[in-house]
Amino acid sequence: MDSTEVLAATVEPPQTCRIGVYVASLRNLNLPDKRFSTDFYLWSVCPSKELQPLKSMKVLNVEDFKNFKVANDSSDERKNLSKWFDVQENVYWSGRKVRATLSQSWNVSNFPFDRHTLTIAFEETTKNSSEFVYTTDFDNSGYKPNIDLDSWQITKFKIAEQKISYSTTFGNPEQVAQQESYSRIVISIDIKRIKMFSFFKLTIGVYIAFAVAMLSFFYDSSNTSLASPRRAIYIGALFATLLSMRLQESVLGRTEDLTLIDQIHIGTILYVFGTGVVSVYSRLTSESNNKKFAMWLDRRVFFQLFTISFVVFNVIAIAYAIIVG
Repeated sequence: MDSTEVLAATVEPPQTCRIGVYVASLRNLNLPDKRFSTDFYLWSVCPSKELQPLKSMKVLNVEDFKNFKVANDSSDERKNLSKWFDVQENVYWSGRKVRATLSQSWNVSNFPFDRHTLTIAFEETTKNSSEFVYTTDFDNSGYKPNIDLDSWQITKFKIAEQKISYSTTFGNPEQVAQQESYSRIVISIDIKRIKMFSFFKLTIGVYIAFAVAMLSFFYDSSNTSLASPRRAIYIGALFATLLSMRLQESVLGRTEDLTLIDQIHIGTILYVFGTGVVSVYSRLTSESNNKKFAMWLDRRVFFQLFTISFVVFNVIAIAYAIIVG
């Protein structure tokens, strides 16, 4: 037996405990503030009393430590009637209930057809993965079936163990390697939006502004006064669209993504601007003693072209958002 085989034979596998999570509630799904709140039960089953992973783990992405609460913290020795640690007659079962507000990155590009994955994660803090790893309790982990999410619906629940590497020793003088990894449990909860009323509240103003702008095609373009009804209509529609565009921040929060709502507003702005360009063209045509031709272009060509293309643009944009989610 060479030295490599001897070393492999002497290396012991890491210690482990079974970790499970049951999500009791999800609430305050706050898009502008990028967070959500949750209550969940957390437990561990260990082969020895010395292993206490619930005390050495940390909950990641805690948004508000003032509202982070732990209750019903307990630990007991129990008979091992399960198939876990089959060489053990007794095991050590610990549990607690956690209430927390966690940070969450929301991608609202396809609002209101957006789908998200809520993440709850815990990580071991004292022993690296060569010393200790979590074993996931798949059978007993899950979520309360009748969780009330108001506008949302849970579509999938997943729990998995990961090993997360850090390129540092965190200053520990006993460690030489610059690559340390720690065991982590990640709960992923997929949700989708099931209520669309907020979409209509954010877009009803811009759709009305577009409809009003289309009415300008039925006004006389030969009127060159500053109080021209045609000019007043498309200028008013433009300001209404710009004001409507600002309202989405209060619902969705600030985002650098080009959302579906942004696309609809930007498209409407371009269409309203187009009515202004057509108005100038119609006036020039009327001044060339072609008033009837200008009216025919406005009502028979431009009105239909703008209306049909706007509807097609919205159908394509909304259909894409539904598919991508």
